[in-house]
Amino acid sequence: MSLKKTVEVSENRRLREDLDAANKRVTAAERQAETAVASLERSRKIAPPRKLKVGKVHSKGDFVEVVVGDIHGNQADPLAMAAFLADLKAIQPDRLILGGDIINCGGFLAEHHTLGYVAESTDSYFDDIAQTNHWLDEIENAAQPTERLYIEGNHEHRVERWVLGQKLAHHKDIEFLRRQFAPELVLNLKARGYDYFKRDTVYDTCGVPGWVKRDGVFFAHDMGLSKNAAAAALSRASANVVFFHTHRADFAATHLPGSGLITAWNPGCMCKRQPLYMHTNPSGWTHGYLVRFISRKTGNFQTVHIIIDNGVSYGGAILHK
Repeated sequence: MSLKKTVEVSENRRLREDLDAANKRVTAAERQAETAVASLERSRKIAPPRKLKVGKVHSKGDFVEVVVGDIHGNQADPLAMAAFLADLKAIQPDRLILGGDIINCGGFLAEHHTLGYVAESTDSYFDDIAQTNHWLDEIENAAQPTERLYIEGNHEHRVERWVLGQKLAHHKDIEFLRRQFAPELVLNLKARGYDYFKRDTVYDTCGVPGWVKRDGVFFAHDMGLSKNAAAAALSRASANVVFFHTHRADFAATHLPGSGLITAWNPGCMCKRQPLYMHTNPSGWTHGYLVRFISRKTGNFQTVHIIIDNGVSYGGAILHK
């Protein structure tokens, strides 16, 4: 046999062997897939998938509160909001606390953004109002809590500062501008049943402007921007406190002889996690909200932080039954 013929025979044999090996791998993969499908079918018969049970997730002895903040109107993250609204429908809280910066108040009111990032300065306040009213409508469609609180954030307060900054001489002119632009008015908060708490007003026995107290917890929009903001907030308040503003989930706890166990929480935000003005710097912001179960008998409470990541709520253990 010639050398050429020998090479051809050897090459054909190698090709047949490669083909046989490939066929064996395909056959093995097919069998593995058939086994996986059969196993999946058996598991479905044994334990069918759980479905979302819509309805109150708490006992009759609990008063339930949901706390969320930093939605930022037309800068909200749609997927995070969709997950939150689905959870809200399942929870059906007795009280809802909106922790401020629910509307972004961008555009001509956010003058500092012009220097930070030009694209942010084109943000329309008109669109912002429309989108925030849409979110409030969706919240209303999901749940109808008997108590509703809206704590003014630094973004809502921009409008007040802008109005006063016009240096109008007559109080009627100042009030006219407020009627046109003030968030509590353009969002129809009174008609929606919200109590609006302003940053420059002292409420109840809080002693600090803009703070609100409900069932043993102080609520304040901002208490600093430090990396360990919860620990700093706990030190400053020396009491249970929930704050917002940093857009990052945070928690701290301690036990003091005079106060007992006290905690500080930040639920995170609901806005887009990478705003344009951050440029290429990762923000580190997180999505989430709080649920507080308060005993009607003792007043004791348990706070649960629900994480939302990439539009997926991690509250399944509570909301699925």
